[in-house]
Amino acid sequence: MKKLILTTALLASGSLMFSAASKADDLNYVSGGFSDFYDSDFYVEGSKTIAPNWVGEIQLQDMGDYSLRAGAKYFMDMGAGKQFNTFLKAGVSHYDFGNYDDTSAYAGIGAMTKLSQQTTAIVDAGYDWGLDGFASVGARLRYAFTEQFSADAGFRGNFNSIDNEVHLGVTYHF
Repeated sequence: MKKLILTTALLASGSLMFSAASKADDLNYVSGGFSDFYDSDFYVEGSKTIAPNWVGEIQLQDMGDYSLRAGAKYFMDMGAGKQFNTFLKAGVSHYDFGNYDDTSAYAGIGAMTKLSQQTTAIVDAGYDWGLDGFASVGARLRYAFTEQFSADAGFRGNFNSIDNEVHLGVTYHF
């Protein structure tokens, strides 16, 4: 567990040291791919800028019967010329396991930064009150092949006996 926290912290600090400006249009996307979280095989997610500094987000996974997270991010320092964009996030999560389901809130903080013209790093930490409550720390890299298409790879370490998550997918920016 200590190695997981150290690795995530190193990824976060490294991404902040080699950063350049992020663009707001990076937040308008739909993404999908492979997900390893309990018995899941796929995920679909998306986000859309809904007002200055506000981004709505939604994620669906086939964990259990399904899991659904819907919420928003508030970017505290969004704009050109910023090394990185920090955000607060909050929303509602729902986990459905057939006879058992749980709906609750989640909240967290994170940052996005450009590592290069093609690569964006996203790091965050949060707490979800669902499934008896658990904290998590995540890191994701997004590599752009074109302005519209990119590949995603991410890892999320979860605490309180919740399985860790791995995501590999493709993203379409609109």
